[in-house]
Amino acid sequence: MLMSKAGNSLLGGMERLRSYVRKRMRDPDGVEDVVQEALVRVMEQERRQAIEHPLAYAYRVADSVIIAGARQAQRMGDAEIPDLMCDLPLADEVLDYRQRYERFEAALARLTPARRTVFRLRHMDGRSRQEIAEELGLSVEAVKKHLVRAMADLALALEDDLDGESEGFKRYE
Repeated sequence: MLMSKAGNSLLGGMERLRSYVRKRMRDPDGVEDVVQEALVRVMEQERRQAIEHPLAYAYRVADSVIIAGARQAQRMGDAEIPDLMCDLPLADEVLDYRQRYERFEAALARLTPARRTVFRLRHMDGRSRQEIAEELGLSVEAVKKHLVRAMADLALALEDDLDGESEGFKRYE
């Protein structure tokens, strides 16, 4: 089985990554879990885009995993938050959000001009269907049709992002 450039770099730096995580954790039993989770996240990210310095990225992801675990423990009332904790989103969460936002913008740009305009007025500007119909010279039914089709087009374009995100999501077919 061929290993990616990131995989080779990570394999060579595993002991350093373990040592890095061990120094930041109070629970020595959780070190391997954090290292494994960090490696999985780096490899998943590598599939989406090239990572110039995978080991350095793995260190940041490991910090994110440690912080996320501490946050979860705090919510459950089990543990104290490490000193490196901050209220800002984790680095890999920010990167993931930015990539999802870019995919959403690209999918929105692929909509027909009428669907895109109606969608933006309704969901981004908060206008009512009646207001949109009056502004664009359409019937309310035409506005509804554009909204339903825009949602269906976006759902299809963003299917991977939507899987497992919201249990109540209904696909328009």
